[in-house]
Parts: sequence; structure tokens; C-alpha cells
Amino acid sequence: MLCIEVLVEEPSAEAALKSLLPKLLGSRARHKIINFGSKSKLLKVLGQRLAAYAARINKGENLRIIVLVDRDQDDCQDLKNKLEVIAVQAGLTTKSNPDAQGQFMVVNRIVIEELESWFIGDIQALRRSFSSLPSISPTSSPFRNPDNGGSWEALHRFLKKHGIYKSSYPKIEAARKIASQMNINENRSPSFQCFKAGIEALLSQENENLN
Repeated sequence: MLCIEVLVEEPSAEAALKSLLPKLLGSRARHKIINFGSKSKLLKVLGQRLAAYAARINKGENLRIIVLVDRDQDDCQDLKNKLEVIAVQAGLTTKSNPDAQGQFMVVNRIVIEELESWFIGDIQALRRSFSSLPSISPTSSPFRNPDNGGSWEALHRFLKKHGIYKSSYPKIEAARKIASQMNINENRSPSFQCFKAGIEALLSQENENLN
């Protein structure tokens, strides 16, 4: 069975994906999440890590990789290009740079601007997670455009206004709590839908190879 390894930059992304990946993959693939502890650490070792994956794939292992990082203050296109170059230099094809048959081993995805954009994109998940929240208008800020930036601060301000996480915002706890309630088919965050589409592309490619 196909195994998808997802490389993430920090613990809250790992916490969220522990809930989200089973929903996204079902029984179609196995998965493993690898948390590097920081974006700088992930980017520093990514080339070496991907080269090791290339060696394993060349030996016949049915393995694909997703690299998931926050945009933060980076230019999105510059960051994506950097990830693509690292993968190609490691000897791996990507969804943006497939081989002649359209096959690829790596999907690079960027959260715009931070993981909390995905949570802002699912209003009902927030209300299921925090029963004290009132009805939320999708046209109100920050829900009108989930990927608009300043995600975790915007989410914390909203929750704090309603008596939740009054002092600090516990990113790992919140990620675990909210992600467990998310509906993968109704999220309004474009970067979440892009992440989902990348997974579906990997799975579709695997099905074609089996037929």
C-alpha cells in the first residue's frame, strides 16, 4: 500500500494532521507525519531528507512525500520555487514538475499564512469545538477571507472576545481540538483546499498505476 509521509515545521501542524489525514486518506494510503520543530530546521535538512527518500523510492518503496510549510512573511511564489528546486536537486519529481508521463513523487504545499487559516475556514468546526461561541457570519472578519493573513492573532482575538483562551493562545491544544471537528469538504480556506487537492492528486496517480 502507498505510504505518504508529510513533513511539517511545527507541533501544531502535526497535532492537526493527526486528525485531518485519516479523514483525507481513509483506507486509501498509510501515512506518517514528521515534525521538524521549526521552519528553518525543515528547510535546512529538506534536501538531504528528500535525497534519502529518492534512494528508497528507487529501490521500489511505494512512497510519496508532502512538504507542508507556513508562508509566514515569505513571498509565496519564492517559497514555492525554493521547495521545488530542493526536490528536483534531490532527484524527485513534483506535482508542479512531473516526469514525461505526468508522474510525481512530491507535493509542496504552503499554508497561507499560518495553520490557523484552516481553522478560520471552518466556522462550524469552531462552534463544535467551543460551545459558547455564538453564530458566526461568514462575511465578518476574519472569516470573510480565511487566508487573509495574521491568522493565529485574528483567531485568538475572536476567541478571546468570547471568553476563550483569555490570556495566551495554546496553538497545539487548539489545533488538536479544532482539527478533530473539521469537515474536509466544507473548508473555505483556499490553502486547505489546495492541500486536499494535492493529496487527491497523489491518490489518483496511485490508482492509475494499479489499473
